[in-house]
Amino acid sequence: MDDVIEMKPNPVPFEGGLSALAREVRQLKQSQLKALGITDDVISIWDFSISSAVLLTDESRPWEERFTAVIDRFRIDLDSVNPEHLEVAVRNFNKFAGTDLPKWATDIKRQGFRVFVRRLIGPAAFGRCEQALREDGAIIANALRWATRKLMPYAVALDDLYAVLPPERANEVPLLAGAPGAILELIVRLDQAFEDKVRDWELPVALMAAREAEDDALDVSDIVKLGDDLRQIVNGRSRDVVAGLSGALHRKLQGARDAIEHSADPVAQAANSLIELLDRILRAAFTDDEVIDWVQRNYPDAKDMTYTSADALKPTKRAQALCFAHAGQEVPEPSLVHELAATAIVGVRRSLQQLKHSDKGTEEEQEAILRYLAAVEAYMTLVVGIVWAGLPEEEVQRFRERLE
Repeated sequence: MDDVIEMKPNPVPFEGGLSALAREVRQLKQSQLKALGITDDVISIWDFSISSAVLLTDESRPWEERFTAVIDRFRIDLDSVNPEHLEVAVRNFNKFAGTDLPKWATDIKRQGFRVFVRRLIGPAAFGRCEQALREDGAIIANALRWATRKLMPYAVALDDLYAVLPPERANEVPLLAGAPGAILELIVRLDQAFEDKVRDWELPVALMAAREAEDDALDVSDIVKLGDDLRQIVNGRSRDVVAGLSGALHRKLQGARDAIEHSADPVAQAANSLIELLDRILRAAFTDDEVIDWVQRNYPDAKDMTYTSADALKPTKRAQALCFAHAGQEVPEPSLVHELAATAIVGVRRSLQQLKHSDKGTEEEQEAILRYLAAVEAYMTLVVGIVWAGLPEEEVQRFRERLE
């Protein structure tokens, strides 16, 4: 027997969310819904998903207001949520997403099923449901496109970070074994796939209110130019997140960029600023004892995380970089992305040290310093901008004090 979530009656009747299909399906008879295998839970899950896609992608409002809009729309009382009921809801959603939805997506393409539904609910209701499904499809396509466009700067950051990995480590992720910009190219191809589906499914484009940055279709042939444009966004974000964390770190990062653009000795000076920035975040954010304790709890079998010096156990730079990448939090399962990011940034520091002492002012060295600067900015954008953003404010403040 399916689990049922008991809900207290709401004194204000719930009129539904923003899903056109849910609105139409709610008008069907219970006997029709039963014949189609549609339950109230399924309608609510679909309605909630479509409504969330609309409200959470509304960039005219800050994030807090978007989440509040979802909660208010469905009258969710967060203080009275029963963990057992929540577990049941999650289980129902997983069944819906993993079993029911794929089955319906297959059935709806079969002419026989469409004829059956038309006869069951009547031609008029069938026509309304079909149009409503297209409207909801436009919302889904719009939300997915919004997500891919939002992911693109982070794809560039990942590409820049992994571009400095040793080949044997980069090959651990087949996605990275292709041409430069492989992750960004994947995201662009996803974006193109959404464009194709909009045409194939004849979705109502008028309902897909594209934001200004999404007006133009992307082309894989422009991947280099697109990467350069997005890299400017990454540069700006890295400066913002670093400035929010530490004025001293921000000065080092800005100093490296100023040296590249204005100094008579750009490579050596930029390399020196970046080394000082990396040394500060690796040594000051966490003490040696904190890093060793974190490693012993989360990577107890790792062989390259500690070493002994003067009879004292010390963390390696890779351990420091990995601890910083995880913000010192517990690691339920080792993350290849975090591990490769830590390997990349330690390799960048080693290469910067060599570049600092062998500066000949060649074009190759200038290209190298730009590549290493991009990797450092990518590391800061991904780690501080994403991982650290989830930390409690008091914990972030503690790190700010250490890093100044």
